[in-house]
Amino acid sequence: MSKRKRKVAALINRIQFIDLASAVVLPASSRKDWLRRYVERAMKGGDFATYKPLRNAYPTIYGVQRGLDVSPKVEWGELERSLVQACKGKDEEMNVSAAKVLFDLVRAKDYLAYDHTPQDLSLGLNRKAAIGISIYLVEGEEVVFQFPYPRRNRLDAAVNNLMMSLIYHSYARGDFAGAAVEIADLSCATSTYIKGKDGTRRPPPRDPRIVRLEQDNLIQLDDLTPHVQNVHELLIEIGTEPDPT
Repeated sequence: MSKRKRKVAALINRIQFIDLASAVVLPASSRKDWLRRYVERAMKGGDFATYKPLRNAYPTIYGVQRGLDVSPKVEWGELERSLVQACKGKDEEMNVSAAKVLFDLVRAKDYLAYDHTPQDLSLGLNRKAAIGISIYLVEGEEVVFQFPYPRRNRLDAAVNNLMMSLIYHSYARGDFAGAAVEIADLSCATSTYIKGKDGTRRPPPRDPRIVRLEQDNLIQLDDLTPHVQNVHELLIEIGTEPDPT
């Protein structure tokens, strides 16, 4: 089996739902080219930037309550020191800046936060879209599943609605039927880098916001299924192409 085919098989079996959403909203005419670039980036591997330290800090940022633990929520100074240590000098700025805006955004809301088993969206036999939300929030009488989106590039409304629809179908069921779904968007309002007086380029400031799924924008699974199947079919086609030289 070629390297390309092995990578495609892995992506089909467990694609990240944010990448699935990005592919599904594309017009059919450009979807295959986007997926081919996506596969080739995955094939290159290497040492890519990661938000793993931030993701590991979500329970601390949200102040998840566990059992009889009545410890006060960790404040920003302590959390920042912990994040810097966890980054070990790698990807520190992006993790710390995203954590700070998420911290300010959610602490202002004063949620109650609790552990929740991460859910995947089943897409067929042994095929899943990994979502990974491991916390649910309570605000007043309302239960909220909130996905922190830490990347700097801002997604358009179509991708946001598709992502939140996938979250809804995976999480808002059983005891949590009817729960609200949100994205804690930590992106930047602009992609224009800022040039400092010393000539260095700095990324634009993050412009955090909370985006909520409105019921009128909920995409039903029956409407999603043909597009998801098309993504899988295109990935299989790409897997038969020769490896790049």
